[in-house]
Amino acid sequence: MKGYITVYLALVTGILLSMFLTVIGASRRDLIRLQIECCTDMAMQSALAQYHQEMLSRYGLFFVDTSYGSGEPDYHKTEQMICSYLEKNLAPEQTFAVSGAGNLTGLSAESVELLQAGAATDENFGVLKYHVVQYMKDCYGISAAQGLLALGEQLAGSGYTGDGIEQEWDAAQAQLTEEIRSGKRLQDEEWDGNIPETPSDAVQATRGEGILSRVVKEKKLSSKAVSAQSLVSGRKRNQGTGLSAKKLVPDSVWENGLLYAYILEKCGYFGAEKENSALDYQVEYILHGQESDVENLRKTAQQLLWIREASNAAFLFSSSLKQPAETAALLITGILGLPELAELMTTVILFAWSYAESVKDVRILLSGGKVPLVKNQESWNTSFGQLLTYRAHLDDWKESENGMTYRDYLGGLLFLKGADKVMPGLADVMESDIRKTAGNEKFRMDGLIDSMQVMISVSSSYGGNWQITREYDYE
Repeated sequence: MKGYITVYLALVTGILLSMFLTVIGASRRDLIRLQIECCTDMAMQSALAQYHQEMLSRYGLFFVDTSYGSGEPDYHKTEQMICSYLEKNLAPEQTFAVSGAGNLTGLSAESVELLQAGAATDENFGVLKYHVVQYMKDCYGISAAQGLLALGEQLAGSGYTGDGIEQEWDAAQAQLTEEIRSGKRLQDEEWDGNIPETPSDAVQATRGEGILSRVVKEKKLSSKAVSAQSLVSGRKRNQGTGLSAKKLVPDSVWENGLLYAYILEKCGYFGAEKENSALDYQVEYILHGQESDVENLRKTAQQLLWIREASNAAFLFSSSLKQPAETAALLITGILGLPELAELMTTVILFAWSYAESVKDVRILLSGGKVPLVKNQESWNTSFGQLLTYRAHLDDWKESENGMTYRDYLGGLLFLKGADKVMPGLADVMESDIRKTAGNEKFRMDGLIDSMQVMISVSSSYGGNWQITREYDYE
């Protein structure tokens, strides 16, 4: 059979072939772009899927550990991880061997560069705080902070923070002693200098005994300790690029309240210790940052004592309960022959009485009981007759139904300390606890990232190079 082709068809065939090849080339380029976008998205999602499981299970937070268990954070490791996922998706025939399979695009990854990565410790731990607050909003809403904020604001606004309360007592005591000495010298030039002991003197003498020995009831204290210098707040930290542009570090009153509520939920404290933790008194560590559990508890108990002193003194000075103290002051100053000092003597005795009641309050709190922030006559536990021997009556108290627990007071102390100052301690607690788990002995909080902005370069065996930039993060 003979064939033939016309001149016209010969001319048209060249044009048609050019058109077909142009269409095929354009289709290949569009396919390449689509494949690059899809493969990049899958690679980024796969990288974020490698979140740190202990951070999620213990603290409900999503972060990627850029050390991948090695204890040496390195963003290049994350780049390599993304690149490996990208290669598998760009050339699936290399992973899944199929006879006769080809690749229309011939793509391969040239480079992966991490442009931005927000470390958990960036912006003074602001990245970590952002995710803590988001977790609380998602799980509980702002209602989780209401009670805690109310107590904190009451403490801060009422002046019951305890700042300077014992200094006022000491100043009044010193003034009284000097006034007595001056008055006695005027009365008798041969006065021997001896001053009769007052109820205040007896209570003052117990202040050096140590607060824990009087407020902890029949419980063995934790002997756990950490090295602060080895934890994230005490060492030079790995730096990232902070929160992505669409996010802001939460700093409103409500958001800070959610942070405090999160700490009380996720961290242990005296009477509610967590199992397998580096420290038993974790909230106390966040408050005071000492290396040992005992020292953190001691400082917390001392701070609670000052708060209770301020509140109890405010009540006692305006209450009819002070009448026995006034009577005793009149009697003592009358014996001294200095009745004009009765008011000052009363002030000193009332300070001592407030102190004795406050020691009992802290003992009640650490025993699991409740103590109202502002007392009345019904909730007052120390009679004037018990003042000289108050230590023998520390277990003699009335149960309060409407007071606040030790946990409630810890929330108030967190409020007084402030959000920015509690974040380093929270990061230390997280890091030290996760290091107790298998395979995380070298875990570092500053190796965690919550977001990635990546620029990827891809080439094709058919010619051409492409770049794509993508940003992914945990919301």
